[in-house]
Amino acid sequence: MRGQRLVRGERRSGSLSGLSDDQLGTIAVSLVVSELRWTPDVAPAVMDRISRDAVAYPEQFDRRPRPHARRLVSRADEPSLARTLVRLVVIAVVIVLVATLVLAAATANASDAPEASLDPGASPLAAASAEAFDPASVQLRADLFVDGLEAPVYITGDGSGSACLYVVERRGTVRIVGFDGFLRSKPFLDISPLVTESAEQGLHAIAFHPDFADNGRFFVHYNDKDGWSQIAEYRGSPCRSASNKAVKSLLREEQPFVNNNAGWIGFGPDGYLYIPLGDGGGVSPGDPNGIGQSKTTRLSKVLRIDVNVRRDKLYAIPKSNPFARKGRAYPPETWALGLRDPRRSSFDRKTGDLWIGDVGQDRFEEVDLIPSGVSGLNFGWSDMEGAACHNFPDCDPAGYELPVHTYDQVSPQCGVVGGYVYRGEAIPALDGVYLFSDFCSGFIWGLETDAVTAGQEAVVHLLLDAPQGFVSFGEDDAGELYVVALDGSIYRIGVEGA
Repeated sequence: MRGQRLVRGERRSGSLSGLSDDQLGTIAVSLVVSELRWTPDVAPAVMDRISRDAVAYPEQFDRRPRPHARRLVSRADEPSLARTLVRLVVIAVVIVLVATLVLAAATANASDAPEASLDPGASPLAAASAEAFDPASVQLRADLFVDGLEAPVYITGDGSGSACLYVVERRGTVRIVGFDGFLRSKPFLDISPLVTESAEQGLHAIAFHPDFADNGRFFVHYNDKDGWSQIAEYRGSPCRSASNKAVKSLLREEQPFVNNNAGWIGFGPDGYLYIPLGDGGGVSPGDPNGIGQSKTTRLSKVLRIDVNVRRDKLYAIPKSNPFARKGRAYPPETWALGLRDPRRSSFDRKTGDLWIGDVGQDRFEEVDLIPSGVSGLNFGWSDMEGAACHNFPDCDPAGYELPVHTYDQVSPQCGVVGGYVYRGEAIPALDGVYLFSDFCSGFIWGLETDAVTAGQEAVVHLLLDAPQGFVSFGEDDAGELYVVALDGSIYRIGVEGA
């Protein structure tokens, strides 16, 4: 039998006489059954058949002790060859009976099962994921997690599985919060002397290196004292205050106005750092400097850089960037372009897709999607706003990547807040649903990502009408989601009855 072997010196005898008849029968049946699928619905029929066979072959099923059962046998005690052959024949009959019965039961079960799909790529998991999301099955709620903060704008985990979260305050500090909502008095980071704070400027976000638990590297995005966008690297340890001295400043980009500075940064599943930047702002009708489609600036683009370089280097350009070669049309850091104010973005931790909430100008708010591994997409700003022509009324929308969803700037709606595709475990019904919000209305919607990635029109449901607006979503290491309000409070997303 599998997992067993002969011990050195053991005799390899072809005789089975050392075992009783009932032991031989039991071993034979066990060998057959062990190779077949044994289910509770098959067992009663098999046992019934064996019971009837026991009447016909009592000596094979009698489990009463036998006189020779506990003693060694000698060659003189071995039965004749004829008796051995008879016993083997009886055992073979039992094997055939059991095998026939089990196969018959398996065939019956198969006929009752649903017909298999002819699609070779189909699977139960794929079928389950294709089921439409039922918003009626989810009564979303937002539970107060922590308050007493000063203009918080972001919350995140560090990817190490540590027992804390990090809250970014616009003034230039990062606070540590335990999973119980306890806010520590000493910040994780305080670079407030370096930061310019205004309605759309300040410290925007923090991103932890995928190996933060080992190398302590993390990166922040803020407006410096000149109002320029700055990406800087620091070092620290999970849930402990870090040094306020930067290791280096990686990237600095001029912002011509105080609005549309975007602010999110994050590592993709490829290990590269992604940095969405806005168009630099301006008044209506927007983009007065024509930055949206400019080939000479890093503004209005999603940048992608490699920070895994020697300490004396700032960063490297990934060779797979669409404009990495010299002489190409756009800056080599460019991964995507044509965005107005991609204030909050996130990666789907399951698929690697990048979801972007791009704040609109006068008419439309939009949600954009960059599928995993796809580069060079142009979302059209400022030729377009949403799916409509903007600064150029006769533009050709076919030349741009259209948003997966737009909504009108109708009161009380004013500015999209990009969120996350839910991949946590606390709310299974939300799996694969992209949650996003609006800064003014407090609406939280759910967008079915399966439909979008399958090339279908986006299906969006209103899941919560909160009494206040939010400035950001956040995600912890377990995939659970939070929403951040500028009044100093942060809420954890949950459902009624949980």
